[in-house]
Amino acid sequence: MRVFFSNLGCKLNQAEVDKMSRRFVAAGHELAPRLQDAELHVINSCTVTHLAARTSRKTARRGHRLDPAMRTVLTGCYATGSPEEAAALAGVDLVVTNEHKDELVERVHAAFPEAIPSGSAALDIPYVPLDFGLSRALVKVEDGCNMRCSFCIIPLTRGRQRSRTVQDVVEEVRSLAAGGYPEVVVTGVQISEYRDGDRRLFDLVAALLEQTDVRRLRLTSIAPWKFDRRLLSLWQDERLCRHVHMSLQSGCTETLRRMRRPYSAAQYAELAEELRQAIPNLALTTDVIVGFPGETDAEFEASLHFVEELKFAKPHIFTYSPRDGTRAAGMSDQVEPQTKKQRVAAMLAVAEASERDFAASQIGEASTVVWEERKSSPDGLGRRWTGLTDHYVRVWAEPEDTDNLSGRLERVRLTRAVVGGAMAERLAA
Repeated sequence: MRVFFSNLGCKLNQAEVDKMSRRFVAAGHELAPRLQDAELHVINSCTVTHLAARTSRKTARRGHRLDPAMRTVLTGCYATGSPEEAAALAGVDLVVTNEHKDELVERVHAAFPEAIPSGSAALDIPYVPLDFGLSRALVKVEDGCNMRCSFCIIPLTRGRQRSRTVQDVVEEVRSLAAGGYPEVVVTGVQISEYRDGDRRLFDLVAALLEQTDVRRLRLTSIAPWKFDRRLLSLWQDERLCRHVHMSLQSGCTETLRRMRRPYSAAQYAELAEELRQAIPNLALTTDVIVGFPGETDAEFEASLHFVEELKFAKPHIFTYSPRDGTRAAGMSDQVEPQTKKQRVAAMLAVAEASERDFAASQIGEASTVVWEERKSSPDGLGRRWTGLTDHYVRVWAEPEDTDNLSGRLERVRLTRAVVGGAMAERLAA
């Protein structure tokens, strides 16, 4: 079959889609570049907010509306949290919960045996070439979460924390590097909880740097209460991107307590300063929830001021969304929608200024970039190659270059700030 994947949600979902794509290709199917070209639509859904769940439902209906003969498979967190509702959606032919996501090819073959390619086998191999994109590969190293943050539905949809072995991850990264990917992103629900016997995240990252030829390695989703200081020594290797994503959720300690987050705003700030002292020009990115139950005007102002003071490279802002089954959904002091809207607008303004300021602070600095695609540059001067630097600044090539740069890792110097990032000149190898 010609298969099109829709990914909703986090980098972990994208890592799973990448692996699903490779397994479908290995089993003899083709990837469709557009949904209208597909015979099978696979949606890796999300339910972290009510908007994400609604988008998952809307996306699940899309294929059937385009072509009633198109088969639709719904997997992921929305499908896991609400399997009966998911199965009842118009046009959905098969629901596969997260528990069985790794068996997706086999379950599709069982459901639609007439679509099995001749002589096919569901090959469980870590890498086969894909038709679309060769910039960065995402590798899931762990899944699930043992925390019980009062707002979060992830433990209910992804289960308890479990990790892959170091050797398994090393082999996959070797294959991806050999296949041409210049950057690998290590991802999971909470990679700081990674464990393979007595080996932890430090041991995994050290093994990837020592035992693979990956040219650039990026880490995501490290918990502020679980940061292993031994990791700091690994940033001596320039292949490890100067980027740490460390969720904050609120800059107010009182709010953090109701969220059941095991740190204070002051402890987070101390760790952020320690990281910046150890890793020059570090891009520290984060997540912030606005409008959590019980958030007073004073608490919101404290959080707003904290985010402004921390000068994040990119804060991702979310409006609090009650999720059934979480403690926060039953709290009585829910914030009014209009108040949430006003607070989100104020927080977004601070976030956008913070992102601009970080990009501007890097003007004149050298970095590496993985070029992705050509698209219109924000300075209005036509289509340019764009990509992300190792410290998470979106850059556009200056001057315009007609060479095919897709998937290349190059050194650049940031020349001037523009909306959404910076322009950059390519440096000689």
